[in-house]
Amino acid sequence: MPVKRFRFVWTEHAEDRLSERGLTRTAIEQAIREGHWIREANDGAADWRVATAKFVVVYDHSEVADTNTVCVVSVWAKRRKHLTKYK
Repeated sequence: MPVKRFRFVWTEHAEDRLSERGLTRTAIEQAIREGHWIREANDGAADWRVATAKFVVVYDHSEVADTNTVCVVSVWAKRRKHLTKYK
């Protein structure tokens, strides 16, 4: 699928999460552009979810009203899996 051009609107919560989690707007917006066609429905406050190897982003996007606008609701870094040997 082609990468769609979106206009991004960020909630205050999502912007706060960027700095708290060491993520960038560029990375989040690119993930939405590239992953929008394979997005999953989200059960929480936002309608859609896109996950990458490093983070998850949830967002709203209307398929009817304004099809070019995405509202980023929240983002978080995935936890790193620690390899621990138990004896």
